[in-house]
Amino acid sequence: MEKASVFFAGWDGGATKTAVRLVDASGSLIAENSFGPLNLNGTSPEAVRRHVADAVAWTAQQSGGSSLCGGLVIGAAGVSNLKVRAALEADVRAAGYSGPLRILGDQEIALHGAIRTYGAVLIAGTGSVCFGRDPAGATFRTGGRGYLIDDEGSGYAIGRDILAAAVRAADGRLPQTCLLDLVYGYLKTDTPEGIVSWVYAPATGKKEIAALSPLLLDALARDDAAALRIAEKAAAALTELVTAAWKNAHMQDGELALTGSILQHYPLIREGVIQTLKKDLPALRVGDPLGTPAEGAAALALQYRGT
Repeated sequence: MEKASVFFAGWDGGATKTAVRLVDASGSLIAENSFGPLNLNGTSPEAVRRHVADAVAWTAQQSGGSSLCGGLVIGAAGVSNLKVRAALEADVRAAGYSGPLRILGDQEIALHGAIRTYGAVLIAGTGSVCFGRDPAGATFRTGGRGYLIDDEGSGYAIGRDILAAAVRAADGRLPQTCLLDLVYGYLKTDTPEGIVSWVYAPATGKKEIAALSPLLLDALARDDAAALRIAEKAAAALTELVTAAWKNAHMQDGELALTGSILQHYPLIREGVIQTLKKDLPALRVGDPLGTPAEGAAALALQYRGT
């Protein structure tokens, strides 16, 4: 009977799912799967424990036992909060995994999967951040300070700006915009008061407001002036993250990977970022990520082997 080999695991604990990747000592893929989300900001602690247990159990089945894991790296949002990090680690240990473990921010595994030399990943999803490493290997970041004071150019910021444009148009403070009718339809109301009631309801949070952002695409398809201003504002804010990061890191070139739902699915915003960066940082190489965050996590597990 052939002896099972040591393997390494990377988890990308996202807001909607957790991508799990297992690799051998050479980095070659053994197996991959997905499970429920690990984000404690939008998932109950009980559900997170269940998703962790499912992932650990599946890993043991695929590889001949989790005791053979030479290293596990988990990337997830919110783990800068030490209580969140400790809770996640406790769930992993309670599920039966006792090997080497590192828990990192989701931007760290995204960066490691996205580029091969030096540079950054610009992430614009529900939130926004630019996170990178310089030629010496030191990391840097701009943005990502939370939706109450930051996250400009993100899905949340776009949703918030859509709501602001809608109520201003309803008051006559802005010219007529189709965003008002789109918001009314989405929220199933026909008054500004209905919008306000929804915004300030206890069940409405960052994720719910970010979910309004696709309305911008509908409005842009109609050449709506208010929607165009929101898109231009988002592109400028995201570009600012990059130019500030490169200035702080004293860099002129390098790689920049664009990722997250806003940069992947909103062509006007993506092109606005690219075109401005071509002028401001002409030596910068801008493109899509070379690999996924789960690939980055697995590669880091190999890098951290046994530590």
